[in-house]
Amino acid sequence: MLNRNSVATFDMDNIGLLFTQISEIINNFSNDFNTLQHYASIPIRSEKELLERAEVMDELADRATSNNDIAMLFVNAIADRIEEYEDANLNMPTLKPNDVLAGLMKLKNVKQIDLDGVAKQGVISDLLNEKRTMNIKQIKGFSKFFSVPTSLFMG
Repeated sequence: MLNRNSVATFDMDNIGLLFTQISEIINNFSNDFNTLQHYASIPIRSEKELLERAEVMDELADRATSNNDIAMLFVNAIADRIEEYEDANLNMPTLKPNDVLAGLMKLKNVKQIDLDGVAKQGVISDLLNEKRTMNIKQIKGFSKFFSVPTSLFMG
């Protein structure tokens, strides 16, 4: 409560009770909090740890009631550790740009004529059959059309 002189006054008994209750909560959940903090901050060292953290991340995400839920703070941090591990340890196959285009067209049920705003149908056919390579304008156009990163088309 503030008085007229803008000096804060507190009911020290209530503040003491508040601190006591907060300390009890922290003590009751300290092991769980430390485990979550470990999952969120320590790099993953094995596939077993990767699977364990993915399971914890999924469980936390399921329990979150909104994007602002504190659980999402841990979900995002654990996701970062998972991404770091995957970047360092998983070799993803590189697809040729024409294969990416063909796959996206099939996935989205897109015909060559539907891509007329990016390139003419004959050019699309040549790209799919590897008779031409994609230029920057086409890469940007396909990226925008399919809402995917341009890096997918850069093989």
